[in-house]
Amino acid sequence: MNEYLSMELPEKIALIDFTHRWIAQFDGAPKSEELHSLPSPCIIKTENLTVYWQPYSLIPPRNLTIVEQVINIQIHQSAHIYYGTQYAANMAAKFDDIDLILLQPWSDDDFSNLEQNLIAHLSQLKKLKRYPTIFIGSTNKDTEIIAINNLTGEIVKEDLITGQLITLAPDLKSFLEKLEIKS
Repeated sequence: MNEYLSMELPEKIALIDFTHRWIAQFDGAPKSEELHSLPSPCIIKTENLTVYWQPYSLIPPRNLTIVEQVINIQIHQSAHIYYGTQYAANMAAKFDDIDLILLQPWSDDDFSNLEQNLIAHLSQLKKLKRYPTIFIGSTNKDTEIIAINNLTGEIVKEDLITGQLITLAPDLKSFLEKLEIKS
């Protein structure tokens, strides 16, 4: 599994490219007041209650092996790449008519929280006998998420109430390349 994480795969390049496009909208570095009390290698400067940040490349990359072991499931390669490439703050974007927030781990502690949340999410889906998905984003609707269909690698909009999956893109690379920047 680690061999694909060390390569410059299209999904990794697409995530890094989107992150750079997203950061380019700011004069200097993006800033956050919500993250000021949370340590992160992303922080480049703190002023009062505001942190300025940049993405932090994970070398070597992280992976979701712990989630795989606990749930007894093989997680799609693109999910390992998505969460294992970098630490960053969440980023607002738009896909067609869907406003969304791309979720990103902020630090080692946040990555551990992410693993716990993925374990809970996948456990619940297993209990409900639904397709396994790996969430990567939230929408402005509390009952919808953006996720990777773990069986196909497609990016889907998932209804958490009904379990309905609506395919948005055939893969993570296509999805990230089609995202529009939203400040």
